[in-house]
Amino acid sequence: MAPFTSHSVDDARILSYFSSFPVRSCEPDALPTIQQALNDTVYSCTTPESKERKKAEYRHTNPAGNLFGLSFAMSEVDRLAYVVKFIEFLCIVDDVMEDLPFGEACIEHAILRQALYECYDNDQYGGRAVGLMKSFLRELRIELTGFDDPSTPLLLKTLDTSLRDRDSDDSEFMTLAEYIPFRKTNFDYDFVCQLLRWGMNIPPAVQDDPLARAYDKYIGVIVGLTNDYFSWAMERQETTDRIRNAVPVLMKEHSISETQAQIMLKEVIVNEERKAKMLRDNIMSQTKADEELKRYVTGMELFAAGYSFWCATCPRYHRPQVC
Repeated sequence: MAPFTSHSVDDARILSYFSSFPVRSCEPDALPTIQQALNDTVYSCTTPESKERKKAEYRHTNPAGNLFGLSFAMSEVDRLAYVVKFIEFLCIVDDVMEDLPFGEACIEHAILRQALYECYDNDQYGGRAVGLMKSFLRELRIELTGFDDPSTPLLLKTLDTSLRDRDSDDSEFMTLAEYIPFRKTNFDYDFVCQLLRWGMNIPPAVQDDPLARAYDKYIGVIVGLTNDYFSWAMERQETTDRIRNAVPVLMKEHSISETQAQIMLKEVIVNEERKAKMLRDNIMSQTKADEELKRYVTGMELFAAGYSFWCATCPRYHRPQVC
């Protein structure tokens, strides 16, 4: 099935958006589908007036564009709702886990993963904080098992691995090189890539292409560090036993000020974009390159562009919420 109709977004009017990637959105055609999926997820995974409910609602008040319309414009019509549900689910998981001490967060992640296994379907224990999310994920897994797609089991397996690893390291990173692999894991990046391929109905063989893997690597650094760049104003105010952001890492590594670290981080992102663009142009110029590979690379570029644009404009990062 084809994706929703998308249109280009005028990113020149947003001075904070420094990416060279072109932005597109599948709004307004996809908005009813997106909103229904968001409602299903937020109201199933959070309780009224809770901190997580307020954060979820505030996350989607960006007047510049919808996160999912911007980031997943090439998802097929019958799959976009599932893409929205998975990503919003992980956003809520992140909001819940970051308020827990590291050890407790590890335990809650383990309890949540049980929802991905049929043998735990009669286990109603929801831990301290993930009961609603566990029930939601279980129902989502059951619904997807009826999806006629051989890549669906791999999608769920990748999610299981991501939930296992996303918050499994409480190390204090001393260099950006040490931090980046963790940042991609904490971003659930492997799962996001798998979900984007699934949403676009990309053949599984594409993910094994060396060019696809190389492009994934660049995009992972870009989106992870772009999030850090724009979210630092919010994160620096939060009370937590583990700060996960490239800005303080660069401050320690180079003994520089916060402002200098932010400038350096922006330069790293721009340089990674330059590498990604060179590889993309190379792939697109190859007449023998697989058309599905080209479609996937286009989808990944639009994901990075849309997500970066959302980070550059969302109230969540630029007017931090007080819950």
